[in-house]
Amino acid sequence: MTKKNKQLPMKKILLTTLFLLFANSIFSQTSIYPKEEGTKIFNENGYTYQADRLGSGIIKVYNSDNKWINQTKIHKPTGDFPDENTPDLESNEWKKQTDVLYSILEESYSDEEKEKIKGIGRKGTGFVELFINPETGKVDDVRFSFFRLSYYMYIPVSKFREIELKIKEKLQFKVTDYGKELNYIYDFHNYNFE
Repeated sequence: MTKKNKQLPMKKILLTTLFLLFANSIFSQTSIYPKEEGTKIFNENGYTYQADRLGSGIIKVYNSDNKWINQTKIHKPTGDFPDENTPDLESNEWKKQTDVLYSILEESYSDEEKEKIKGIGRKGTGFVELFINPETGKVDDVRFSFFRLSYYMYIPVSKFREIELKIKEKLQFKVTDYGKELNYIYDFHNYNFE
């Protein structure tokens, strides 16, 4: 074997070792959210957040001090489920507020975080659920959801709290007459970083 051929296996071993060390550092980060189905409570600086891991692997993160999450949405005059075909928010204003929401999300994550989130592909999709007060048009509650195999597993609760507060401060929906007859208005959004 020539000297050049002896170096080739050594280069392969070195490159393989470096690759394994790099891969290990990427995947060795510890998730702060539940690793198994169940709930984890986070007592932070003056607020408490809850993370629920569903059997499907979806993680739902939200402020424990909420009004509408896990409550049944009803049409107050009848006590029945609302007619989902009747608009509860004025559509032009909804579009404007949705743009504000996406702007808040875009501004809240660093470029590095966005790159890591995008690197997961479909699993990099995040979800935001808004629970809107029908009397004021303001957001009462916010719930964030993501796939367990996404980079969101490493985003601290404080980031979700920061986004929640911005959403509650900046969003103001215009509620239709029908929407005012509901106990709350539910609005769901998914988002990806370009």
